[in-house]
Amino acid sequence: MAQPLTAKIRRVDDTLRKLVERRGDSDDPANALRTAESIDRWLDERILLMRSRDGDPELATMGERRN
Repeated sequence: MAQPLTAKIRRVDDTLRKLVERRGDSDDPANALRTAESIDRWLDERILLMRSRDGDPELATMGERRN
């Protein structure tokens, strides 16, 4: 059974919160960079989910081009 869209958005938000906390706790520049890259990917995912929720017609083509 597929997750409802709101549950997927909540999961992404929870992951983003954890990554932001991790970025703030790290003194290692390489780890901070990896965390920032992960945050960017999760933000992209959140944008796609929000567009899907809002019925944005460009969502499908954007998601396919991204992969």
